[in-house]
Amino acid sequence: MIDHAAPVAPSDSRFGPDRTNFLTSHRAQSVGAREFGKFTDSVVALTRRAATQAGCEAPTLRMSPDRCIVQLGPVALTVTHIRAGNDVPPGGQLLAIIWNGIIAPRGDHVPERSGARRVPPPPVSVWEESVVVSAAAETSWHWHPNGIDSTGYTSPELAERIVAQLQIAFDAALRDMPPEVPLS
Repeated sequence: MIDHAAPVAPSDSRFGPDRTNFLTSHRAQSVGAREFGKFTDSVVALTRRAATQAGCEAPTLRMSPDRCIVQLGPVALTVTHIRAGNDVPPGGQLLAIIWNGIIAPRGDHVPERSGARRVPPPPVSVWEESVVVSAAAETSWHWHPNGIDSTGYTSPELAERIVAQLQIAFDAALRDMPPEVPLS
């Protein structure tokens, strides 16, 4: 029998040294929810500003606790905060995808029998990024694209970065859109 052996939990080297202490706590779950809320609030404000500057209608929003869908004209942004799963790192993972096409339909009423309707083409992914979290405490929460060795961003900074990609996709979609033919 070993008299002086103290149990030591092995660190999970996949996620970096001592990364799991705070991020696996119950407190981190509520901090993660607040940070995702800050992130989505920033995304919504920035896309509304982009729509105003572009002179197009306000973005269509679909929000839930762990998801955010923003439809800005012919492009959309979907963001999901993945919190649980076998390969999900402590603190969760953020998956952002920019689509060319309609993700969040307007929800207009369509009569049951209205004749032929124009069916939009299926959306196509044009950009995606997976982001992981690092935090030793609530005040040090950062989102890292491409792993924790990359530059970390606060929630509003990450929102600016992703909405900049959405703006690039929006501008490209408007350039590539065929001109409307007036009805005679």
